[in-house]
Amino acid sequence: MSRLQRHISILAIILSIGVMLSMSGMAKAELRTTTSPDALCSNGEQATYAYFEGTSNDWLVYILGGGVAANADQYRNRQKRFTEPQDTDDFGPWVDLVRDFIDEGFNTIVIDYCTSDLHQGFHTHIIDGETVYFHGRKIVENIIETHKIQLSNADRLVFAGYSAGSIALGFNADLIAQFPNPYVIADSFWLDKVSLNVRLGWTEGPWKNITKFIYGNMPAHCKGKHWGHCFPSRPLFTKHGIKNVFPIWNIGDSYGRHGDQDQLKKEIISDIEHYGAGYSIDARAKQIKAFGEWGHVLTANEHYWQTIDGVVLRDLIWNWLNGEGQTLHISH
Repeated sequence: MSRLQRHISILAIILSIGVMLSMSGMAKAELRTTTSPDALCSNGEQATYAYFEGTSNDWLVYILGGGVAANADQYRNRQKRFTEPQDTDDFGPWVDLVRDFIDEGFNTIVIDYCTSDLHQGFHTHIIDGETVYFHGRKIVENIIETHKIQLSNADRLVFAGYSAGSIALGFNADLIAQFPNPYVIADSFWLDKVSLNVRLGWTEGPWKNITKFIYGNMPAHCKGKHWGHCFPSRPLFTKHGIKNVFPIWNIGDSYGRHGDQDQLKKEIISDIEHYGAGYSIDARAKQIKAFGEWGHVLTANEHYWQTIDGVVLRDLIWNWLNGEGQTLHISH
């Protein structure tokens, strides 16, 4: 063997060792199955979730998003992965925030989205002769109950989600509020005063059927209310005594383009300053695209790490959790 060949061989061994060491340092993923007979995906099968054992007593519960089915046709057009349980454990670490928290030693639970109901339902529909389960609430409920002792004794407990998963933080605020001093990261769905008031007016015409289809049986703390009152918002979290909230709600997000935009900006600023934490930019003006529209979902992709206006979203979140440094950024 020549000297060059020996050097190449040694280098290959070193690289292989480095890869093995890197892999050994990663949290081992476990695919777990829900235990409640009501915790079912839309196809009637028992729901699954991903669990990663950490190296600390800190916990993250992350709820995945993925749109909604507002009627039978929309359900028929849903991708299969949004209607049936996952059969692999790799659906969590693709979310950048989740991967980061795992690397930081957090015990992590990733709640999959297989019910098309914003993780809030407990009702069924008959579609094409088949029973379709909108049992999102029962899945969240069962997973939290399964880990209740660990979550109750956590040093830091963080609940987070994006888009439909962010909405789920509102519908399941009562479950979150049972734990002492929880942290909430609501990525790309937040009802400031303007956004809330606009949605409270959505009651007539097609909204009657949409409301019945999606919100056939809302959680008890939402009963008798317009569904908008149970979306993540300052009044909702205040009602439940949840004080540590990090809203991510950008100008340009297609879900926030309703109502007076100047007033919208003022209300977003008011909410973020109230919590002393949060992130809001004019994503359209800065051409920050994420999931399809400007600024919609930032914790699940490269924007979580991106420097914008000299600020990194990831750094703000960790400053907030660690109680030091800059914890909010607003640029409209």
